[in-house]
Amino acid sequence: MISRRSPQAEAHRALAEGRYEAAFAVLEGALRRPRARLEQAQLTIHLAAIYALYGSDGLSSGLLCLHEAASLEPSITHSPLYRALYWEFAAYRGDPPGDVRTGALAAAEANQPLASYHAASALLTVSEWAEAGRVLLKLRPEALPEYLLWRRWSLLAQTYERDGAWREAAEAYEQSASLSSGSDRQGELLNLAASCLEAGEPLEALAALANVEDQLLIDDTDRAVRCYLEGRTQLALDNPNLALELFLQAASFEERTQEQSYGLALALAQTYAILRDYSAAFAMYPRALELASPEQRAFAAHEYAFALLEADRLLEAREALHEAAKDAHYHHRPDVFADLADLEFRLANFAEAEEHARRALALGAEASACLTLGQIALEYYRLEEAIAWLEQAVGASREGEPDWLQAQQLLCDCYVQEGYKRPEAVLRHAEAALAYLAPGDEWALTIEQYRLTALTQLGGQKRMFN
Repeated sequence: MISRRSPQAEAHRALAEGRYEAAFAVLEGALRRPRARLEQAQLTIHLAAIYALYGSDGLSSGLLCLHEAASLEPSITHSPLYRALYWEFAAYRGDPPGDVRTGALAAAEANQPLASYHAASALLTVSEWAEAGRVLLKLRPEALPEYLLWRRWSLLAQTYERDGAWREAAEAYEQSASLSSGSDRQGELLNLAASCLEAGEPLEALAALANVEDQLLIDDTDRAVRCYLEGRTQLALDNPNLALELFLQAASFEERTQEQSYGLALALAQTYAILRDYSAAFAMYPRALELASPEQRAFAAHEYAFALLEADRLLEAREALHEAAKDAHYHHRPDVFADLADLEFRLANFAEAEEHARRALALGAEASACLTLGQIALEYYRLEEAIAWLEQAVGASREGEPDWLQAQQLLCDCYVQEGYKRPEAVLRHAEAALAYLAPGDEWALTIEQYRLTALTQLGGQKRMFN
């Protein structure tokens, strides 16, 4: 146990107040005074623990501290904190993840709070998310020094993020923000806002950003992130013009850092596309693709394709969709094939459209795939087949969605092409479509005429009587 009057305790108090330089000064000053070799080694390890808080930036100094501690007292290398820090620095150095995992878990088994925290940090660094989460959850907060309380919540939030549990991540970041101060608190508020956005809660994200104190942000990178996140909230709240202003502010901060982020490039491209400034959008999407990691590239290409489709640039959209389809792990890959099917249908390449639609259907994009297959059947006047596909599309989509509405319109058209042999079906699908069609829609007048004709066929009744 660390004495309340010890240099370690004094350094921990300084860290809790965000006074990092003071914490270094306390330990370095203590090390200059004559002490027993074991005590000197223990102080040196605690100095290494402060360097570990800086991540890879603290690697060289932290490793030097560990080396000095081992030279002072070789037995110190068996202490849990030494071993945890050794493997944390090994993770930052790029040592084999399997070795880091084994070493960090062994250090955590001692159930020494400081060691367990740094072992969890090592595990996170090598993407051992589940193991890191287990170590962090096992840690009793009251056993940790105050300066690690918010950091524990922050690391725990990262494990939730990895699992896509964005609400849990946001709740953890709320805790870390409430327990931190100064520039640390600003960083946690930015993390909180990002998690709220991913959880589909833009108003909560906006509330978190409102608490950010701009003058306490560390640098222009953080200022760019703040503007970017606020831009995303405004985009989610359907304020694209305000979002664009914020994204451009973020871009100006990024220019000062001489770095450009994938997220901002993509957000700018998406916003320009929403505002139908396609020349600006199509200038920015290729840049987003350049900046994308291999895991991000399929999504960026898919978004680019969607904008190209909106602008009726079908051949370029086809190329972008094929790029997105290359990633077998892309979560929206079924939709890529559904989009390819729709694109080829629009180009009257019905064989290719059917091939892509059937692949999309096999992968789970049922509504959109069935819609295209129904349209292809209708092109060949195979009415019963078209009706079957379109009914399946209706059943696989939510009422009012674009696929649902288009399927209802086409079903109405199919039954009309039969010569009103089933007027009650015409009426049913016409009324379903008209409930969601805007009065000025070009389809609305046609569908209304179908409805009136069907109603006349039925003698003013909702169904045919024998």
